[in-house]
Amino acid sequence: MRKSRNPFIRFPGFFFAAFLLIIVSLIWQSSKVSIDADPMTLLESDRRHLENYERISSFLNDDTALVISIESDLIFTTSGFEHIRNISNAISTQEGLVDVKSLTHSYKPVRKGLSFNMEPFIPNGKLTKKQIGEIRDFSINHPLVRNIMVSPDGKITLITATYKRDLSTSELRSTFRRETEAILNQFHSPSFQVKIIALPFIAEELSGAFIHNLKYVLPTTGLSILFIVGLTFRSIPYMILLFISELLLTGTLPGILYLTGFSLTPHNILLLPLLATIHLTLLAHQLTALQNTDSALGFDQRFDLMLKTVFRPCLFAAITTAIGLGSLAICEVSQVRNFGLAGTIGIVIIFAWAFGPGLSFLRLGFGIRKETIKTKSNNQNKPYKESLFVLLSQSAIKYRSINIALSFLIFIPALIAVNKLNIDIRAIQFLSTESHTRRMAEMIDSRMGGINIVQIDFKTDKPGGINQLQFLNKLQEVQDFARDTGKFSSTYSYSSLMAIMNSIWIGDQSGKLSLPTSSLTLKIFVLALKATNYPFLEALSDKTQQTAHLILRTTDMPSKDFIKLLKSIETRASKIMPENVTVSAQAGLHTVLKADQDIVDAQLGSVGITLAAMFTVMAILWRSFKFATIALITSLGPIALLTILGALYQVPLNSVTVMVGALALGIGIDDTVHLMTHWLSMKNKGANENEALKQTLKVKGPAIVCTSLILIGFSLSLLWMSFPPVIHFGWLSAVAYVAALGNAVWILPSFLGKKR
Repeated sequence: MRKSRNPFIRFPGFFFAAFLLIIVSLIWQSSKVSIDADPMTLLESDRRHLENYERISSFLNDDTALVISIESDLIFTTSGFEHIRNISNAISTQEGLVDVKSLTHSYKPVRKGLSFNMEPFIPNGKLTKKQIGEIRDFSINHPLVRNIMVSPDGKITLITATYKRDLSTSELRSTFRRETEAILNQFHSPSFQVKIIALPFIAEELSGAFIHNLKYVLPTTGLSILFIVGLTFRSIPYMILLFISELLLTGTLPGILYLTGFSLTPHNILLLPLLATIHLTLLAHQLTALQNTDSALGFDQRFDLMLKTVFRPCLFAAITTAIGLGSLAICEVSQVRNFGLAGTIGIVIIFAWAFGPGLSFLRLGFGIRKETIKTKSNNQNKPYKESLFVLLSQSAIKYRSINIALSFLIFIPALIAVNKLNIDIRAIQFLSTESHTRRMAEMIDSRMGGINIVQIDFKTDKPGGINQLQFLNKLQEVQDFARDTGKFSSTYSYSSLMAIMNSIWIGDQSGKLSLPTSSLTLKIFVLALKATNYPFLEALSDKTQQTAHLILRTTDMPSKDFIKLLKSIETRASKIMPENVTVSAQAGLHTVLKADQDIVDAQLGSVGITLAAMFTVMAILWRSFKFATIALITSLGPIALLTILGALYQVPLNSVTVMVGALALGIGIDDTVHLMTHWLSMKNKGANENEALKQTLKVKGPAIVCTSLILIGFSLSLLWMSFPPVIHFGWLSAVAYVAALGNAVWILPSFLGKKR
């Protein structure tokens, strides 16, 4: 009996045993990998909110900020003040606390002769109803208290605590969360609803939710795959070998990614089941080809024949998949880029395993009982049975003209849909509607003035230039214009800060703010604010006092509306301010525009790179520009369908869903590669177009259906996830794989066959 020249087939025991040691060490490494649920990754593609967070962090000296909301009808009562004071005092006992700001633990400036004193916002001791009423009116009307510390309806107040505390590990964050919740639970009651939000707690929520979701996703994926494989091969030995091979490879993937510098995050955790699914598609093609070998041949010969049949198309299919993933590396959003790079590494590992140690494992497994390899007749001289795949080929040829016309016509609505795609990226949409963090953010957005904050800069020609009455009056005019649009919940500026100081100075309780008329008085305010290190001073001007800021706050709105509104303010400000003042909203505009443009560039760029690279690869594989063009045109059909559905259902193109196009194209074209390669092989052996097509679908059809159903099953299992972008990713990719399957067994055969 002739021995195989392939070392993995000829010496399977030696090679598998050698690699088993490596596999065990990688699985051990995988056991130490954890999910990095840093919430900052959610903000990376939402540049508006990332910039807001970074600005706030700079004011807090990068301390950890914790925000507690208290909702009650009794906020402005003696019992309400006592409740707020008790919570603030309890929080103050925590390790690493730097400061607590609340109604009872904040101060306001009051005039004291020719200077200012800082006095408690709420005086100590018993308060009369009149005093409480005055405090309430002040809180819901004062521009530096309303929407910052108290909601306009007076029913919600916020406590802000800052900490210098080590929260670098999940264990430390969990301890901090349990400790804080234990304190706050004492004060939660039907009369006082207490909620909390902080980045360390968001990280724990994300991590916990992903682990909980995976408990549903993995079993669902596993059961669907077992069902599909069982239905395809109808053999328990096959299923056992597939399961063990899959288990060995999947167990090593986290360790391999970790060793190559990638951490598991909510973005790339999808890679693990995705790569495992792609590995199964390779196994399905190997085993199907093995089944189609002649049982009269020697065992090594059958494996050699299987390799001769599938190695080349599997190699090029792996290349096209790697191209689809690798094209994501051009994206400016690091999570998308890392997904693409890590996925490309994963594809290389999968292919190396499938045609290396994995091949040795199959040879060993089938070598125990050779009769476990089921054999399908591959006799070319036997008449074709009227199988489903033969009927499909005949039907595709019969309706060839209609199918080809439809495959081109779908691009018309797709081109229209491109301009309707939703590229409005919002971090809040990454979270489930049931998420505590999302609910808290939505509450702040709807009842505390909004989560959109943008800054317009007014730069004078010299340091200290903003402390001129003419400049302040012009700045106030711009602020009044912004407020009068009715689009902003709050407006803050250096000018309004000086007007507030002036009201305190002259004892004006009417609430009508006016700037000082004396330059000397203005200098007193500047010195007083610097001496007390007033927190709003740094937020509304730079340290040199050359640039003043106008801070505009809105509820969450589409980026197009946000940009239009911001540009209108910038245009008006440029007309109002004197020539020596430079007005710029470019920081805010650039942030929003760049966030949207990054996603558009990632989508167009990744698809463009994928198409160009795939065309080159397939032209080399088949040595034909014609067939490479046909393969690309037909494979773009599913992408066109995704574009239409994305626009129709307004699925946000964020850092997760942006990956669907290139990924679906990269994986979906695999079936085209396998089918067309086999069809060309049959033609080279003398079969005409239609006969080659019938034989190709009969031989390759079961593997294509099996691999497509595996991919669809994986995608549908993602519907268990509680994160909207992952759910969108799941159903969109499932649609793409269904369309790719239809393309492989219906549309592509229409191009390859001919009417006689």
